[in-house]
Amino acid sequence: MSEPRDVPDLPLLYLIADRATCAPRKLEDVLAEALDAGVRLVQLREKHLEMRELRRLAARLQRRTSNYEARLLVNTHAGLARDVGAAGVHLPSSGPDAWSVRRQYGSHLLIGRSTHNRTECWKAEGADFVTFSPIYSPGSKPGYGPGVGPRALRRVTDCSSLPVYALGGITPGRVSACKMNGAAGIAVMSGILAARHVSSAVRDYLEAWASTSGPRHPQLS
Repeated sequence: MSEPRDVPDLPLLYLIADRATCAPRKLEDVLAEALDAGVRLVQLREKHLEMRELRRLAARLQRRTSNYEARLLVNTHAGLARDVGAAGVHLPSSGPDAWSVRRQYGSHLLIGRSTHNRTECWKAEGADFVTFSPIYSPGSKPGYGPGVGPRALRRVTDCSSLPVYALGGITPGRVSACKMNGAAGIAVMSGILAARHVSSAVRDYLEAWASTSGPRHPQLS
């Protein structure tokens, strides 16, 4: 893999957000609580929303995240991310390569990429970071099969020059195993969005990370 771009201070906690997971509460309200508690990197993941409504939602979330100096990434749609002023885009594992996205939409874009094995991770050149999943069986996406476990995470982080966010079934009690196996951060969906007390859930993840010693990527804080 090529060396990652110089992207300073990527947060260790990556919140993947959609409306269904936090229903019946509004996504904007849940996101506000998460931002208040310290979330600074958010992916808007709405795969089935009509494009006009997705644009409106992304614009609202961009305004809200910018108030906290947090970064918003839009799933898949780099052009939409650019148009609403989002920090970047999160590409699916089967999507276009990151270099072509940069050429088309600008080198300044923050680009994440989903991966599920070492081969996909090797092919993520040009991205700023990757998510690797599922580490554990995810509560929000049960159809994705059993988790591969922390040892598989270690095999990926050992061969990746990019920061790797552990994703899938990550609870505060599992944060330590992810960090000790090379994760540069953790990506969470239902563990925060579906929590009864969102701010407490965010703090639990942050505290679990801080209380665990282990290797971490220098670009994440």
